[in-house]
Amino acid sequence: MANDILQADNSLNRLKKLSAILSERKRLLIVIHNHPDPDALASAFALRYLLQARFHLPSDIAYDGIIGRAENAAMVRELRIPVKRLRLLKLERYDSVALIDTQPGAGNHAMQGGMPIDLVIDHHPRRRTSSGSGMIIDPQVGSTATLLVEWLLTADLPLPTDVASALSYAIRSETQDLGREASARDIRAYLAIYPHASMQKLSRIINPTLTTNYFIALQCALQRAQTYRHLICAHIGNVHTPEIVAEVADLLLRHRKTSWTLVTGRFHNSLYLSLRSSNTRAQANKLIQHLVSRRESAGGHNQFAGGKIDLEMLTPAEIDQLEMKIRQIFARRLGYKTTEWKPLITKTP
Repeated sequence: MANDILQADNSLNRLKKLSAILSERKRLLIVIHNHPDPDALASAFALRYLLQARFHLPSDIAYDGIIGRAENAAMVRELRIPVKRLRLLKLERYDSVALIDTQPGAGNHAMQGGMPIDLVIDHHPRRRTSSGSGMIIDPQVGSTATLLVEWLLTADLPLPTDVASALSYAIRSETQDLGREASARDIRAYLAIYPHASMQKLSRIINPTLTTNYFIALQCALQRAQTYRHLICAHIGNVHTPEIVAEVADLLLRHRKTSWTLVTGRFHNSLYLSLRSSNTRAQANKLIQHLVSRRESAGGHNQFAGGKIDLEMLTPAEIDQLEMKIRQIFARRLGYKTTEWKPLITKTP
């Protein structure tokens, strides 16, 4: 009970802080990362509703990549989340910018300089570049969506079905059904918001139709997956969407006796990396920084992390060499100086 009261006070204080930050603003631009996941989409959607309902502040949600994963595209479509391409917006229309589910200095969003950022709401560990009065960063929760649920409940606002559906799916997705880095607050938020969600829409989001490209990428990943002891590494090559890289990393971690997976994929002159571990104290966020040379292009949590490497100046042969070097560093950082990788799946006679 004491913890619940403390958290309610904390949420109320954060709502007051939000009000102070935005008191003189006319229109807010909410920026999420380039290839947004459910947590970013739902958190931005909920923030947009909160700003309008409590503060009468209009806002728009923007991103600068693609929404390629089938579940994420279904989420936007089914819940009518009004996301817009950042490049198509006139930035002069906005007098304030908020970053959601990311932070200044991270390489996964389009606000790299230019307009000042007044508000940051995130659950990832705080970056050195994240400083100032507008930072609401809470790594004690497993999803940014949990913070928005707490604020909506504290504000005592009615919960629109689509917003509730987005938030419940985001918490479930980000924590893998409340089993990965989910705190007691995530569980309480999920149980509070889920009864207000649409079961029909959630079903269509969780079980979307899949394109042929998805199965091609999956086949390629399984064919190229290599294993050594409790490690699996798969360099997929060219992918139709960078989101498939994380999806494959999650899938391979389900292999019996595997505790670490590393998957890479090439997309638009960049190499995307996803790192996963079943160890709750793995510190994947630190390991990914050894695999990606630029710290601002990598981040994550204890059990999952991601990063990106620019490939624009590299030849195909050099990219192949880079992938092999990444696999070598991956194994060495986990204690294996010499490795004999073998195919995960061998051809049957």
